[in-house]
Amino acid sequence: YGDAERDAFVDEPNMFFREILDTNRPMEDFIDPDFTYTTVSVGKNVYELSMKKAGKKDAMQRVSFERGGRFGGVLGMAGVMTATANGVDTQPVIRGVWVLENILGNPPPPPPDAVPALTPDTSKAETPREMLAAHMQEESCAACHKKIDPVGFVLESFDPIGRWRTEYPALSGKDAKPLAVETAGVMPDGTKLNDVRDFKAYLVRDITPFSECLSEKLLTYATGREMSYSDRKLIGRVVERNRRHEEGFRDLFLDLIDSESFRTK
Repeated sequence: YGDAERDAFVDEPNMFFREILDTNRPMEDFIDPDFTYTTVSVGKNVYELSMKKAGKKDAMQRVSFERGGRFGGVLGMAGVMTATANGVDTQPVIRGVWVLENILGNPPPPPPDAVPALTPDTSKAETPREMLAAHMQEESCAACHKKIDPVGFVLESFDPIGRWRTEYPALSGKDAKPLAVETAGVMPDGTKLNDVRDFKAYLVRDITPFSECLSEKLLTYATGREMSYSDRKLIGRVVERNRRHEEGFRDLFLDLIDSESFRTK
């Protein structure tokens, strides 16, 4: 992992977004597409793809794959997994909060001041799930962690740079054995998740929350202000019309530009 791979992690979401916009692809393709852009190195070593050398060594190239897999889409990008880790290990709470804020548009409130930060004890063979279990015992934490933990742990199959894994690295010690990665969880509505593939299918079944979240972020960026209650109601109507007419992302993008929220910014 070096500068070329880091650059590929940054270029991938930009090129991916550009194609979805230019070709007016459906909103579901943000979550479970059949393509992405990457380099030979990242494609082989991170995404487990059979890559063909084409042009310059580190050139980005468009690659196709089947839908419904481990990789692909915003939740399967190495850059996203790297940005939501700390370079050494993964942090389910950080990834979970990121998903709630940027995919579901339902961010949790800040943690109570009286709750101490998690301090992992690496001298014990504890999984991140076991370490977080203590927070679930606190009534003030449980409500938020019921939302955060399922979507955070479902991404634990990705290591700190987005490679697929089934075990955590073994702790130091003569008899240390790697611990299995546990990704199963239950969403607040009762939906059971086994891994990220189930979560992607869950999001695609009702793409409205993601569509509204992305729309709000686009308008917030474009207008330079937070969205009000009336803005969110408008976004809901725009997204609902987009879904009813089975339109794509470019259609949604243009409708947001033509909306009162943007034109009266």
